[in-house]
Amino acid sequence: MKLIDADGLEQLSMRKLGSALGYEAMALYKHVADKQAVIDATVAAAFDEMALPDPTEPWQQRLRHAADQLRATALRHPHLLVPMMTNPPPTPAVIERIDAILSALRDSGASDEDVTHHFWMFVNTTTGALVAEARSLTNPTSTPAALDEADIARIDECRAMREFGEALASCDFAAEYERTVDTLISLTG
Repeated sequence: MKLIDADGLEQLSMRKLGSALGYEAMALYKHVADKQAVIDATVAAAFDEMALPDPTEPWQQRLRHAADQLRATALRHPHLLVPMMTNPPPTPAVIERIDAILSALRDSGASDEDVTHHFWMFVNTTTGALVAEARSLTNPTSTPAALDEADIARIDECRAMREFGEALASCDFAAEYERTVDTLISLTG
């Protein structure tokens, strides 16, 4: 996890991992099948870091707790966000967290069909909100503040971008994430 946090998934190799652990890369294959197995185990460990919501709390608080835990983990391990959300391994930690979200949504009084729709809305909105923030942590030059002169000239040609560009470039990710979760809860309940 330390290597991925520092250098990203693309830079992880069995050779680098072996070196960091003080072993030859080939020795790692006695414990894991391949690099993907290492990534899966790392994603599972990230899910393990997320505290489960208290099942006695109101559903809104449990949903917010799940969203807050996801954000905290994504900020600690921004390179893991995409595999966490697109290919989580079916470990107990992953299953328990999905179950906690589904249970909170079921307790909202929604129909079974709506619980499913609200679950995907939760996944899509929290993930979408976190992708930009995680990207800003892993690639600071990709933020709107790093625009070159040609980009600025194109923005100046667009009335709406002239009007809102500065506000968009100075995004308060924490506040926007909070608004996203608030909106999700209000649409669910």
